[in-house]
Amino acid sequence: MVSRRTQQPTYYNKINFCTDGNEQNENAIPKYFNKDCVNYGQVIKDKENQIVFGIHKRKIFGNIPFDEIAINNVDGFCSKLRARAGCFVRKTRNFAKKRKQISNLLHITQTNHNFIESVKGKTPAMREGLTMRILSWNDVFNERLSFDI
Repeated sequence: MVSRRTQQPTYYNKINFCTDGNEQNENAIPKYFNKDCVNYGQVIKDKENQIVFGIHKRKIFGNIPFDEIAINNVDGFCSKLRARAGCFVRKTRNFAKKRKQISNLLHITQTNHNFIESVKGKTPAMREGLTMRILSWNDVFNERLSFDI
């Protein structure tokens, strides 16, 4: 979805990715982007018996600076999901019966996180320039949308 929603990067205007050590990410990125146009780094959590005792970073493609390799925002959002919705908790008995329900719950949580909840007076959507103000649920549900059918 990222490759469809963004302008394709170039050698001089690269796209940066930072993920955990999941092999799926390492294989998927070159499938959708030219490796010469990508800076990709990983944050690997060092664990023993499911307890994190350290982290290390590594560059996979390109030349992303080590101080820019971080996944704090993604980890924070995943923690928020697990705290608020039982179906996102690992090894849970409390799960949605249908994928569509899980997808809908994720969209609601993403909307709340990106447009409604603010930190220091700004939402992630405001920091990205997508909106100029904090939205309310009333704004979200009463917005006129246009669709290409």
